[in-house]
Amino acid sequence: MQTDPHDTHPTQTRLLEQVRDSKDHRAWATFHRIYAPLITSFLRRMGVTDTDCEDATQEILMVSHDALCAGKYDRTKGGFRAWLYGVARNKALVAHRKRRRPSRAQSVQSDSGVDLLSNLEDRGDESDRRIWEQEWRYAMLAEAMRHARAILSEKVFDAFLRHAVQRRPVEEVASELGITTSSVYVYKQRALGAIKEWVAHYEAEELEDRP
Repeated sequence: MQTDPHDTHPTQTRLLEQVRDSKDHRAWATFHRIYAPLITSFLRRMGVTDTDCEDATQEILMVSHDALCAGKYDRTKGGFRAWLYGVARNKALVAHRKRRRPSRAQSVQSDSGVDLLSNLEDRGDESDRRIWEQEWRYAMLAEAMRHARAILSEKVFDAFLRHAVQRRPVEEVASELGITTSSVYVYKQRALGAIKEWVAHYEAEELEDRP
């Protein structure tokens, strides 16, 4: 049976459309694999405790799924990444507020009597968005590397992993894999090309939607 290339190399728009189908378990698995680590890492960097992160991540994923199925997310009004950022950031702020409800004796205060936890909500939206964008790049890289590993030969990807990711000397990698040093460089570029192509393809339609 011939494999549909879109199943292994989707655009974000196509994936979001597929997730609306509750019977499409593969789409949901891909959606969860990409967005769950993104949300969890963002929440942690926003100061949400590890205890709360898992529950909050699952809640955000379910809210996202319900919004997609019910048509509450309108693609014409902005990209899904920006919409999801708003949901995740609001969830982080709510988590902080809940933690601040205990008695005054339990609050963290400076010598001047100012509640230091308030600083968590005082930071600008721009700073929070930078954190989100950075975590998005990490999520895209992880998924793109998974795709590259699937389509490239084991030796090509292994050479890339050892030299480009693990930062091991090219001579050492070449010796271990039984290839020339020039091949290591060629394989590295081949893997990087596959990674960049995946990211560009996945994000293409969202970028077109931006004003």
